[in-house]
Amino acid sequence: MDKLHQRLVRGSRRLAVTFTALFWFGLFWLFTEAAWRPLKVIWASRATPRAWAAVLGLVEALVAETPALALMGALWTARGLFGRFGHGETLSPASGRSLSLMGAWFLASLFCSEIFSDVASTAATSAFGAPLAISTEILLACVGVMLVLLGRAFSVAAAIKSELDQIV
Repeated sequence: MDKLHQRLVRGSRRLAVTFTALFWFGLFWLFTEAAWRPLKVIWASRATPRAWAAVLGLVEALVAETPALALMGALWTARGLFGRFGHGETLSPASGRSLSLMGAWFLASLFCSEIFSDVASTAATSAFGAPLAISTEILLACVGVMLVLLGRAFSVAAAIKSELDQIV
């Protein structure tokens, strides 16, 4: 294994650990932001007329966080992708699918923020702590489409590599 490939493997292992930590931190943040406060209100208002309103508040908060949940899916997929890279699997169809899936998660986040924009602006917070602005939406769309296309190109390159390995 040459030095460049070794550096790629070491760096990918570190990135896999980083994305794992970011995923768990993000999951904790989502729980505290979207569920903890409404659950406390539900607990405090149990057996009172306000209980159903508290449950509806929890549902609204969870719906408002769907763009962030989609971004959490992208973090989890990135963790898996760099984990594969860390094991030396740099050019494979699975890596191409992971890149495409990351792009799809970004697009899903954009889609969710568009669908639930009224809820996100009136309930808790959206994926970035405030309702998404046009420039952020354009950025999410561009990154998502770019990752989907890059993943498809990666899959084609892996198929070509596989064919060339069979020839040699």
